[in-house]
Amino acid sequence: MKIFKKIKEAKAFTKKSMVVIGNFDGLHLGHRKIIAKAQKLAYPNKMGIITFEPHPRDYFLKNSNPFKLTTTETKYALLKELGVDFVIELKFDQHLECYPPEKFVSIILAKNLEIKNVMVGQDFRFGHKRSGDFRTLKELGANHGINAFAMELDNVGKKTISSTRIRKALERGEPQEAKDMLGYWHRIHGKVIRGDRRGRELGFPTINIELKGILIPRYGVYSCMIEVLSGEFANLYKGAASIGKKPTFGTNETNLEVHIFEFAHEIYGAKVAVSLVNFQRPEEEFESIESLVRQMQLDCEQASLYLSSFNLSK
Repeated sequence: MKIFKKIKEAKAFTKKSMVVIGNFDGLHLGHRKIIAKAQKLAYPNKMGIITFEPHPRDYFLKNSNPFKLTTTETKYALLKELGVDFVIELKFDQHLECYPPEKFVSIILAKNLEIKNVMVGQDFRFGHKRSGDFRTLKELGANHGINAFAMELDNVGKKTISSTRIRKALERGEPQEAKDMLGYWHRIHGKVIRGDRRGRELGFPTINIELKGILIPRYGVYSCMIEVLSGEFANLYKGAASIGKKPTFGTNETNLEVHIFEFAHEIYGAKVAVSLVNFQRPEEEFESIESLVRQMQLDCEQASLYLSSFNLSK
């Protein structure tokens, strides 16, 4: 999959292609339906994505709490898995923000990319102050020989699948509801960093993953699946995860700490993906280390029981 961050370098690759425009945070089932349909319509020509960096929400709401379900790196990896041919990453800045719909279509889609087809979600908005919608896109596209298509997203529980609904489910501690919309267990990707090694001292060795730039799910303990993606111990494992600030020890920085069952290897620097499967309990502060250790034992037993029916084969 080709990734273009300079639009003028893309034309030779994108000419006569089909593009889908969107942010694709999480690559949920609705996104996947649109991409699959676009691939069919594009054949035998290429099909790619136009996305924005930073996310427009990051641009307009600077310094707000992280909200993205996936990092940009993870999103691109998922798009590659789906067979997308290319990604055009448009820098969302004051210049692009002020583009009227007419200019977006004539300059970006027609002149710079020379695409043949464009697909969006039914609720698509674009241009300065979101002044353009699908009807605008269709009319402007026709003036430049570009066919425009729109698709409704699938529904779950009589409500439309959306990244916003997925975020809210995770913030409530409902990973199953998120999975129903994502099509997979919500995964937190990261690199294993050095922690305070307190878990090892308590009899529960853990790996630590930084939570930066992505949505933080509800604080608490989860049953989880862990995929070690690199290094000697690359494989799938089961475990229990804790998200929070470790109030018993007065820690203030949010992190993800994972105890992998029957695993005591040091894997600092390895890339991992932690899938949150079941929310077990909220984060709490314990009066003593002994009471914390007893609860950790119960947490691991509960997670092991919950995951007992999960198959580790990929």
